[in-house]
Amino acid sequence: MQPASQQYKELMRSEFRNPFSHIRVTIGLINQEAQAGAYVPNQDNYTYYSSFKMPLDNYEVQELYATCDQDYTPVDGSMYFLPRKRADVVLNQGIVSEGLMGPVEIRFPVQHDIKGLTIEFGKAYPVDFTIQSDNKTLEITGNDNGHFVTEEIFNGATFLRFNPSRMVNGQSRFRIHKITMGIGIYFDNRRILSATKKEHISPIMEELPTIDFNLSINNKDRGFDIENEESSVNFLEIGQDITILYGQELEDGSVEWLPGAKLQLKEWSADDEEMSFSASDRFDFMDGTYYRGLYRPEGISLYDLALDVLSDAGIDNRTYWIDSYLKSVKVSNPMPVVTHKEALQLIANAGRCILYQDREGNIFLKSSFIPDMEAESDNETYFSHAGSVLDKAEKKPYALAVQDYTNVTSTQYFLPRQEEGTTYLNVGYVSEAVAKSDGYFVVNPTVEINLEASFKCFGLTLEFGSNNPTQMVFHAYLDGGLVEDYIVTDLTATTVISHEFEEFDKLVMEFTKGFPNNRVILNNITFGDSTDYIFEYGHELTKTPKGTQLAKVRELQIVRTLYNQAGEKKELAKETIAVTAADNRYTFYFNNPSYDLSCALTEPGEGLTATIIDSSNYFATVEITGVTGVVEVSISGRELTSVKANVTRQLNPTGSQEAWENPLVSDAILAANLADWIGDYLKSDRQYELEYRGEPRIDANDIAFLENKYVSNLLLRVYEHTLKFNGAISGSIKARRDMSNVADS
Repeated sequence: MQPASQQYKELMRSEFRNPFSHIRVTIGLINQEAQAGAYVPNQDNYTYYSSFKMPLDNYEVQELYATCDQDYTPVDGSMYFLPRKRADVVLNQGIVSEGLMGPVEIRFPVQHDIKGLTIEFGKAYPVDFTIQSDNKTLEITGNDNGHFVTEEIFNGATFLRFNPSRMVNGQSRFRIHKITMGIGIYFDNRRILSATKKEHISPIMEELPTIDFNLSINNKDRGFDIENEESSVNFLEIGQDITILYGQELEDGSVEWLPGAKLQLKEWSADDEEMSFSASDRFDFMDGTYYRGLYRPEGISLYDLALDVLSDAGIDNRTYWIDSYLKSVKVSNPMPVVTHKEALQLIANAGRCILYQDREGNIFLKSSFIPDMEAESDNETYFSHAGSVLDKAEKKPYALAVQDYTNVTSTQYFLPRQEEGTTYLNVGYVSEAVAKSDGYFVVNPTVEINLEASFKCFGLTLEFGSNNPTQMVFHAYLDGGLVEDYIVTDLTATTVISHEFEEFDKLVMEFTKGFPNNRVILNNITFGDSTDYIFEYGHELTKTPKGTQLAKVRELQIVRTLYNQAGEKKELAKETIAVTAADNRYTFYFNNPSYDLSCALTEPGEGLTATIIDSSNYFATVEITGVTGVVEVSISGRELTSVKANVTRQLNPTGSQEAWENPLVSDAILAANLADWIGDYLKSDRQYELEYRGEPRIDANDIAFLENKYVSNLLLRVYEHTLKFNGAISGSIKARRDMSNVADS
């Protein structure tokens, strides 16, 4: 669920919501072929610290080197000293001309029609300059910004040459930090007739996640007629980015904007009344095949396997995130021959994760279960049990010699002497540090909670012993980096903290002020409800929910696939290949997973060789040297054999029997974890369909409470969310109830 301000949440929860909802849709008109093929020729004409690829690949210039250009280098420490050699240059500076006000030229391998340019010049931007292409010279005067956009069309361009004649800072080198071959089309409420976004995520990765978006805009002025040569329609391309923003007008008249999605254009059409667009998620376009499956007896982590799949698919490493928990989950079986998106789906399921695309268009592979937690402290007294604060067991306090703590009733125990072998009662966490008379510590006591995997929660409850501390700070970390510091004051004996914590895998609780002359005593920590959103009658819901009782599953069987390297060597493939000097490689593909591969020429001659240069269990690439013409090559090897075994979990006394097979799963413990995870989902056999007012914050796979007459705090996990806009926002949801470990994460 997307974060938002408290003012926004209160407005969306009010009985009569402000009807002024907004939507913005931008379609990036970028010539992707031109962008991908662009290059900088004659690189000797530029400084040795120039970057020639990054400006064309959407990288930002974030830090600058100091140079001797006029009025360029400040003395405030914001720039770095310039290295003397190219090998020592580490900062992206964009393309920088060698001479003062020198030209910059970008070329393309073939002709392209380019509608518009978006250029980042940086702080030393040109005021007057020209842009020259094969068929046009565009003169710009009076430019007053380092961010430059033009809608001019450059037809049949094989090059773009930028010539500055006046720079904002005088005598300066000419720089291009980033350049995009195109611009964006922008639509808002005034032109949008309707928009529908539909998201679907299976909580157990039974299907691939999907996001589908449909947009209709007013075309009565025929501005998007396909016969209009100036129309932006003629420059649309499949795969271009579509960015969606939702906005809500607040009580003070301001509009709070929430990211909706970043998708890829799929198709479009227009008539005299309206134009329609459709877009989908990145997975829809990841239809390449993964052949690199390899049996590894020693195992490979699902994290490394996911990296290999994403690399083979050509996915930019800046656009995905993999849960570090998957580094601890290993598999041995080869990935079968599937599409890249299906390979990621198998990895997600085997690791009890969900695969999804976030609202910025990034791919996420994230754990989806309650992680194991361990509490510890390096500042606890000798009879303390910091690890027990998570067990929810009743704590038994000792009488302590601190201010106003010990009473004369029979509610406290005598503290044994500190001797080796002494067993102490479960007292929870008791700090070694004692607060001074003003409540502050010399060294603040801390309790650290480490999680098996990342976790997100909405609030928690702290139960202190007598004389509770008064102030503390929560430090949340993810993958070793600090993501949030949350300060809490006015602590009470039982403190309920209603705060939406950022996702974390380590939580450090630092007590900054205690009760005067007392230790910090913490009995229990309970991670609270995992959501703060409630579907209520008369507020969110516009119709009564429709509930469905699903068919029960009696028994779940997780099928394990156990491979064996015991096959006999045989000929796997034979092909007649035409070899040329420019093309002397050939790839063989196998139906069955094979290993111990070798290749040979049927009629070997002197100086002729055939060598396997790359292979997996499903392919072998052969390089042939010493010959041109037709040759016959054979591949020999052994096929892996496999057997099946089952791990079974009983779910209900009656019902059907379900078998679940993930070809990556062979380990019995991994299969048992999977049986529990999927079993909890199948055991929750009630489904709900909701019609509600619409909330742009909600994502598929979010959880929420549903008001119910018979069940308090009925918890749902959303697996399908549809958000509609036709001047106002409305929504519909499909959700499943109470999925135990899955739902509570």
